[in-house]
Amino acid sequence: MSMNFPLILLSLILLASIFHSSNTLADSVAAEKTRLGSTPPSCHNKCNECHPCMAVQVPTLPSHSRVGPADYSSAGNRYSNYKPLGWKCRCAGHFYNP
Repeated sequence: MSMNFPLILLSLILLASIFHSSNTLADSVAAEKTRLGSTPPSCHNKCNECHPCMAVQVPTLPSHSRVGPADYSSAGNRYSNYKPLGWKCRCAGHFYNP
């Protein structure tokens, strides 16, 4: 039996490392999912007593004051379709700041 002890010990170590790596992988996948995108704000009491007040994503308006005509380059064309989104509270067709 003493000759099988190192083999059993090695097997247990390998099994423990497999279970540990699968838990680590599951934890990293869960962390990645929570990092994707932003979470909606609470719109409770944000719509001037209008109900239901729901969080919605809306396109943000670009700020042209930071970029002058000389700042454009051919590399800037890669991101011309990029439209950042922000959160607003919406009720009955009206938008409110969260």
